[in-house]
Formats: sequence, C-alpha cells, structure tokens
Amino acid sequence: MPAEAARPCALHTLPPQPTLADLEIGYATRGGQIVACDAARRLAVETHAAEHALEARAGR
Repeated sequence: MPAEAARPCALHTLPPQPTLADLEIGYATRGGQIVACDAARRLAVETHAAEHALEARAGR
C-alpha cells in the first residue's frame, strides 16, 4: 500500500478555552480537512491498484 494511504491527516485543534466561534470554525475546518484527506487517500489507493492492474496485464 502506498505511504500516502497511511499518512496521518493534519487536523485543526481548538485553543485551550474555546469560544463558540472557535468551535464553529473548528467544526467546519476539520470537516474540510477530513474530506480532503479522505480524497487524497482514496486517490493513492486507486492509483496503486491501477498500477498493479497494468503491471499484471503487461506481464501476460
């Protein structure tokens, strides 16, 4: 499996005493970061699988 598929995602953290605004910003920011990270991981896995499929076909 490619290293990109296992790499941890950077996630927004809250300040020590968050306000309601901090929580709202954090919620939206983390959501976007999780979506982007999931897409990058999925792309890495799909690319890895496609490369192996091409290698298998070329070896026939």
